[in-house]
Amino acid sequence: MLKLSFRKVCGLLLILFVAGSLAAGCYDDSELRASIEDLKTQLGQLTTLVNNLQNDDSVTGVTQNPDGSYTINFKKSGSVTISNGKDGQNGQDGQNGQDGQDGSIVNVVKGPDTYTFIFSDGTTVILPRYSEVRTLTFEDGDYVGPIKMANYWSSHIDTPQYGGPLLYSEGCRWEDDLNTFLCGEVQPYDAETWSGGFSGGGVALSNYGSGELKGADFKRQLECFVPGLEGSVRQGAGNNRSDNFAVAYDGGAWGVAPTLTMKDGVARVILSAYINNTCYTLNSLVNGDGYNPPMAKDGFFKIVATGYVGEEVTGTEEFFLAKGEYGFVNNWTKWDLSGLGAVDKVSFSLVGSAEQYGTYGLNTPAYFAIDDISVRYYPD
Repeated sequence: MLKLSFRKVCGLLLILFVAGSLAAGCYDDSELRASIEDLKTQLGQLTTLVNNLQNDDSVTGVTQNPDGSYTINFKKSGSVTISNGKDGQNGQDGQNGQDGQDGSIVNVVKGPDTYTFIFSDGTTVILPRYSEVRTLTFEDGDYVGPIKMANYWSSHIDTPQYGGPLLYSEGCRWEDDLNTFLCGEVQPYDAETWSGGFSGGGVALSNYGSGELKGADFKRQLECFVPGLEGSVRQGAGNNRSDNFAVAYDGGAWGVAPTLTMKDGVARVILSAYINNTCYTLNSLVNGDGYNPPMAKDGFFKIVATGYVGEEVTGTEEFFLAKGEYGFVNNWTKWDLSGLGAVDKVSFSLVGSAEQYGTYGLNTPAYFAIDDISVRYYPD
């Protein structure tokens, strides 16, 4: 980001002033007087912007007014209106003076995370756009969407975990409207094509948790592993012992990838999320099951996140749910997703080491738990 110091601003304006004086020579000084006034106006405007920049202020919005002036709203400093200068008058004697330039600011460009103010002499000042971090917690008390429900998130949690009506019949779509704008779904089950449902992949909501791996199979597919929990619980299994979270399942070649989408289509940076293993997946990796041996000592099991804007890939990030000598993830762990850049969609796939594959693909249960997804949001 270009940051102009006050000294540099004054230097630029002094050069303009001297150039204007030399150009005036012995001719009519009306142009010179107009130039001086314009320089004074521009100095004041530049000083305002530079001072706010040095105070770590940020812009919440810019409006161009009917008279050509700009009203700039700052997070800390309130609003300022920067007026344009006036045209210089033609000289009465001697060589005609040149018309003065209209205004000091000639253009304002809103970028992905900055505003660029372009002045008539080519000088630019770049200020950050105000942004805030919003987090999808899946907790009922944090819901701010348009649907007035005290239990919005909890109402999307199926029971039982396997074979329930939401995940294996009618489907389930959830939306964090008016907050992060993230949404996800499990498609309705189609009996004719045997497609859809959670068996085909998706992102389901959950509040199931346990600290026991023994007996963890597909019937406990929504259960997050949390050390110290006794038996199966319906509270306190989320990140920071919150109640609700989400479970993603990769349907692989026979289904769909679990996907988070920006409902309004606006690309935003997903900063991070907290990830954990489910009991079903962790039990398979540690102890093996009827389809899979335990993970090899040098094996791995990981999530690959792919970001998109439209159909264009913005980048990929990896998170290891298990990796050789590093062991297994058995608690909520933060995953930095900012490297994907601004995305309107992110999809997840699960990849394992060679011993986890069979004739029809990956044998390890392709689940992971996700909670507290943070998104950078620009209110303007």
